Amino acid sequence: MTTQNRHDILARLLDLMTADTFYYDLYWQRACFFMDAEMSRDGYQVFKKMNLQKAALPNQIRNAILQKDWQAVKELTEQDKKIKSELQRKAESAEFARKIYEPIDVAIDPFSPGMHTLSGLTMNRLKELHVRTTATLNKLAQLDSEWRDFYHQRLDAFNTLMISDALVDEESQFVPEVVLEEEAEEALESGNMDRLEQLAEKILNSRGGDGQPNSEQLLADKHQHPDDFLYTFTPQAIEKAAQLGLGHYTVHAGSEEFAPLSRFAWHPTYSDVEDREPHVLQVPDIPFDEGTPEALKARIQLFSIHPFINSCGVRFLPHMVAENVLVEDFAEPEVGSDLPGSPLLAALGLPQRNQLDRATIEAKLLANGNRVLEEQLGLDPRQFKIVCIPPDLHLRIGQEKGWGQQQIWTHFDGYMLMEGSGRRALVGGDVRYGGIYDLLGISRNYSSERIITRFAVVQRKRLAVWQNG
Repeated sequence: MTTQNRHDILARLLDLMTADTFYYDLYWQRACFFMDAEMSRDGYQVFKKMNLQKAALPNQIRNAILQKDWQAVKELTEQDKKIKSELQRKAESAEFARKIYEPIDVAIDPFSPGMHTLSGLTMNRLKELHVRTTATLNKLAQLDSEWRDFYHQRLDAFNTLMISDALVDEESQFVPEVVLEEEAEEALESGNMDRLEQLAEKILNSRGGDGQPNSEQLLADKHQHPDDFLYTFTPQAIEKAAQLGLGHYTVHAGSEEFAPLSRFAWHPTYSDVEDREPHVLQVPDIPFDEGTPEALKARIQLFSIHPFINSCGVRFLPHMVAENVLVEDFAEPEVGSDLPGSPLLAALGLPQRNQLDRATIEAKLLANGNRVLEEQLGLDPRQFKIVCIPPDLHLRIGQEKGWGQQQIWTHFDGYMLMEGSGRRALVGGDVRYGGIYDLLGISRNYSSERIITRFAVVQRKRLAVWQNG
């Protein structure tokens, strides 16, 4: 493979890491494979050290001149030339290496419902991104034959995703007014007055007496739940999971109980109210039906005023359907007791279960999670993913296992999006703040002795909204 072909592949994989975030980890893994053939991680670190050496050389040469050490001046200037030449020769490779070996946060999936504006895209730009993404997948299927089937799988998913103005033309479909207004602005900019007239009429017709969507419209906008996520793990997989400290669970459905509340997640606003302690966010109360536990109210409030994403960058909307999962099911440790270890922690490269910030956890999952799935569990990373236990699974399994009765928080999969594109890592389960219903957001870089990790192996499709997982 030529360097140019490799760079073509790397550039396209990097594009997909932000466009198709559902498989961010697999695109990153593939990019690492190609990058390592040209500049390994160690090689990239050497390149960075050479940059530091180059920056320090002028002062060293200046000092040598002041000391009239001309032999040193000669040697240092020769070294300067060699370093500059080497840095220039490797500059393009190093730029790819920087983007791959120093990955940033998983981007927000721009194709998730209602999330394209948070990714900085108008509807027209989203359509353009859709076209570019399918073209990128097509090209990669040609350039990278070993992964051709995977790229075709993603092409099938994107080809079934329809992004058009048809949605706002269907009278039976409620569309938030902010989306209609955005479409109207784009129609004006393009000079499409017929389209603008249609949108204006749609906005007028969609308004109730107070200018807000009525309850029937809100219910029509409710997220549609899948039937279930049931899966039959092989006895071998369950045995291997047990050796890593993972138990097999068939989680009961809770969708009927929580379905009437799901509409609240579709119209998020933002809040930046700090409370409890530094790095922790809480939101003000809103009214609920009498008898609703206070901690459950707070949990639903968060979903009502903030968009949530999971670790794939995809919008997180709790399904609460029946599901088969593998979960670390150790008992919650009491205050002052030793924390349970596990072979899974060691396999992921984590030294302990607490005092880990989310950024560190996600980095280890990215680097080692898929390898553990394949080599130690015999599971396909295209179908499964190791994550911090999702909050809805913690709630349902925890009610049976007695979790939420200790003074600890547990890392949950996902993030709460804040105003200004900030994000807070999800944690919860502290008995002092609502126990099993407790849910809040903390800084990605915040760690504490009383925040623990509990991992789960989930089907990747439970992390999807529109994708064919």
